[in-house]
Amino acid sequence: MVAADAAPGSAAESNWRRFADNVGVWAPGYALTLRLGVDAGPPAGRAAEVRQGAVQIAALPPDEATGLVPELALLSAPELFGSQDEADYILDRIVLDPYRRLFSEKGLRLLDWVDDDWSDPPARRIYRTGVIVADKGWFERLTPHDRDVFQQAYGSAGAARADSRAAARGAAGAGAGGATVSETPPAEWSEATREAHRAIIARAGGRAQEIYDLVVRARQEFAAKAAAPAR
Repeated sequence: MVAADAAPGSAAESNWRRFADNVGVWAPGYALTLRLGVDAGPPAGRAAEVRQGAVQIAALPPDEATGLVPELALLSAPELFGSQDEADYILDRIVLDPYRRLFSEKGLRLLDWVDDDWSDPPARRIYRTGVIVADKGWFERLTPHDRDVFQQAYGSAGAARADSRAAARGAAGAGAGGATVSETPPAEWSEATREAHRAIIARAGGRAQEIYDLVVRARQEFAAKAAAPAR
């Protein structure tokens, strides 16, 4: 059983249908039931449903996920990321494992990110992401192969992000709202932005400072790779 917010006909619904299809192909022993949109119920309490076994997998929107793991607030710090490519690199390769350890402490396995895209009010470029979680005990009883399946089936080599971002661009272009996805060039972080980061780290507590330091180093590494001459 999977519970996730996804309106009929939306990119989110398509992403979850593809998730179920991928699981059916890669791990045919599982027959997934999707509870999407109104059938998923309210996000509040969804993590408890997973831990209690009412559902095995659930998507938590950013606010609900941050309430569970306060350190996730760090990812929405203004100007934390300079571009989508940089954000993807850091979320997937640098901070996924630290956040998985934090979710494990809550009895959950963090499977993947649900890209909620950019929110870009004046002078506050913010990235938002939800999470996909599974019951930790259920996940650990899977075979290694099946664990890999459930961790990769949603993202499907970037297809979910690409579809969500394309839908956001279409909504913004039609004047119907939605997040902007334009890139911004690297720039020096202002003192005001650093102050905002420090305040978020202080409020989040826990391992927020440690993860922030990983992000800072990863931004430097990403910039260095981007600047290196092609071979």
